[in-house]
Amino acid sequence: MKILGILGSPRSRGNTAILLEGVMEGARRAGAETRVISVASLDTNFCAGCSHCFRYGQCHYRDDVEKVKEKMLDADGIVLGSPVYIGTVSAQMKTIMDRCAYFIHCFLLAGKYGAAVATAGAGQAEEVAEFQNRFLRMCGAYTVGAVWAKGIGTGKLQDEPEAVARAINLGAELVAAIRERREYPEQAAEHAPLRESMKQLVLESREEYPAQYAHWSEQGWLE
Repeated sequence: MKILGILGSPRSRGNTAILLEGVMEGARRAGAETRVISVASLDTNFCAGCSHCFRYGQCHYRDDVEKVKEKMLDADGIVLGSPVYIGTVSAQMKTIMDRCAYFIHCFLLAGKYGAAVATAGAGQAEEVAEFQNRFLRMCGAYTVGAVWAKGIGTGKLQDEPEAVARAINLGAELVAAIRERREYPEQAAEHAPLRESMKQLVLESREEYPAQYAHWSEQGWLE
């Protein structure tokens, strides 16, 4: 079982990294293979809004973001981690999300599970953690939970032992959900209207965006 952590903080050893590593530790203790990718260390480009992915099934950039996406598709579980920057995720994390538009249109994370962590110097960490989980659900995944905490100063989480303990428990819960192939009816209900609206979009744009239409057809979702 593979669990992928994506660190969206520009600080490789900051508060978000501490929480994310806690989740990875919990997953490892539960028997999973883990890997963390720090987006700040990668060669990345912003989404150009060119729709190349919808037409051809892949981005026109061949940078490190494409490698991250490959790792996401290869993983059984994905954990996103970001600090709160002006009420939302960091630029690093948002770049990954924006480059995953095709994942959303084609629900490429269906059958996978996810979780999120977030840290903030003041507030809104819970909201940003949920924002990350909502992104994963928009891509088709189920999410098992989130951990958030307050930290002022690099690597200085308040109540660090308790926060890390929660993160370790989340990692174990993620592995358990994957093993049990858990279903979440409330999240399935959340998926349903998005899937229906996306189906209409795919049908209406079949000539312009043949790759996403082909994917939906192969999955039998247009019947």
